[in-house]
Amino acid sequence: MLARCVVLVAVAISVVVLFDMTGTVEAQNSRCRLDGELYNKNRQIGRGGIISAECPQFIPIHSVPFGNWGVRSPHFGRKRDGDQFRGWYPGGRQRHWNSCTTHPDFQAPNPMYYNMPPNVGWWQEGEQTQEHVDSRRGFIHSADGQSCRDRWNGESFTFVDLKMKLYELDPLGPDELVATLNYGNVGIELSCSSTWTCEGESPWMQPQSVDPPSSGVSAKAYVLLKTVREVGR
Repeated sequence: MLARCVVLVAVAISVVVLFDMTGTVEAQNSRCRLDGELYNKNRQIGRGGIISAECPQFIPIHSVPFGNWGVRSPHFGRKRDGDQFRGWYPGGRQRHWNSCTTHPDFQAPNPMYYNMPPNVGWWQEGEQTQEHVDSRRGFIHSADGQSCRDRWNGESFTFVDLKMKLYELDPLGPDELVATLNYGNVGIELSCSSTWTCEGESPWMQPQSVDPPSSGVSAKAYVLLKTVREVGR
């Protein structure tokens, strides 16, 4: 009976040691990846905003004066024909903007081409939705074997010169840059709820500047950061 107990204890110790060794090796082959997501809301073209991206042309390839807008951020990726900068005018699956406010036929006030104030038409306001602009994987990686908590808990990651470049999208021609919203340097502190799970977020931010200012374009931006464990690369 004593010999049997000794054997069982030995087996149990072996299992614990093996489990500990496996966990140690797995941790050594892991690293922490920092991912991010960019969102916007409160999109608008203010009263008197000058936009001339979707105006009448000699070659009729434009859907005058409405167009869908895409977003390109140097930190987050490419523009696409989706809802990156959702407008207000129904245009299929998306909501478009009056993108030719300089032409006499499409100038304010006109409720056909402007939606604010309702039934008057002085300026444009996008649907009151929070839109996902883009995601990016791997802003930075930790050293091999370094957990997310060890790398990021209480630490900050800074986006230098965060911006959204807005384009009026044309499937049959080149996309046209409409405006650039600049949010400056954005530092985000992360906190960790477990060894490999950390998060951080910015507040909703108004642009510090708009280029060109005459466009009257504005939107709040928000950034969410999350960590991901990479194992056995």
